Amino acid sequence: MNKLNNVADQSIYRKQKFVENDGNLRTIDGFPVFTIVEFNVYGACNRSCSFCPVSNESFYTNRHEGISIKLFTKIMKDLEGINYDGTLLISAFSEPFLSKDLPELVKISKTILPKARLEINSNGDIFKKRTEKLVRLFEEGLDTVTISIYDGPSAYDEFLNMRNALNLSESQFVLRRRYFDENNGDYGIIFSNRAGVIEIDKFQDKTNDDIEQLPLKRKCFYPFYQTLVDYNGDMILCPHDWGKGYIVGNLSEKNLWELWISKRYQAARKLLSQENRNFNPCNKCNVIGDVMGRPNFEKWANINEQ
Repeated sequence: MNKLNNVADQSIYRKQKFVENDGNLRTIDGFPVFTIVEFNVYGACNRSCSFCPVSNESFYTNRHEGISIKLFTKIMKDLEGINYDGTLLISAFSEPFLSKDLPELVKISKTILPKARLEINSNGDIFKKRTEKLVRLFEEGLDTVTISIYDGPSAYDEFLNMRNALNLSESQFVLRRRYFDENNGDYGIIFSNRAGVIEIDKFQDKTNDDIEQLPLKRKCFYPFYQTLVDYNGDMILCPHDWGKGYIVGNLSEKNLWELWISKRYQAARKLLSQENRNFNPCNKCNVIGDVMGRPNFEKWANINEQ
């Protein structure tokens, strides 16, 4: 059986194409270029799902503040400097549509990086009754909105009808089922512990005897192909690090590419390439991180061996 069928929902197949760039791995001075830059553009979410760190009020404080236009523009300029044409993903630790600046962020990114793909992940709540909010983003250049649907088949049908009414294609308006259905199962939903921030035992399959003990002794490819930028400019090891335990540097002070190839990022990659997750936050993370991104990983591994 294909490895992906065992560990992830069907959206992984779509993401894999972007991560591995259809086999065309770019390098600069021998260093592999990331294929996804994820942004946390805001500090709050309108939901409080039990399987998400947002539900932990002692941890997630719902700060209604976002990335500044000045900082976001600077980061886009950093990416322009390396002719970046990969994926820009606005998702991470918040609900992006809470940001009043979202249309401007979309416009800036597509103006400076017209060849890059721009995708936003949302729960869809905010534009359910005001679809003009979504329409405007597509007018500014948005390529894809992915809707994480948690409320069952009726919600799926509601968003399907919205997609048809707006005359958007399946590639523009992606519906991602994130709920259990009696007729169709769980759609491959796998809950992660967000690098140890939440307790997920109650969401695990109780009949599964293969749950590994932490820290996992296995490679993880995330920091080899993807990075994450927080709304304050912090460049974070990977999108699962909700606790922000491994900050590489701050982009208000440093260039994004310089941080990507920095010794601090490389230190984490070297350990992960050796199946060593015994450092914060990876020692608390249960993510199976080797289902995609192998070309990037192998290129970095060759650099480490030199």
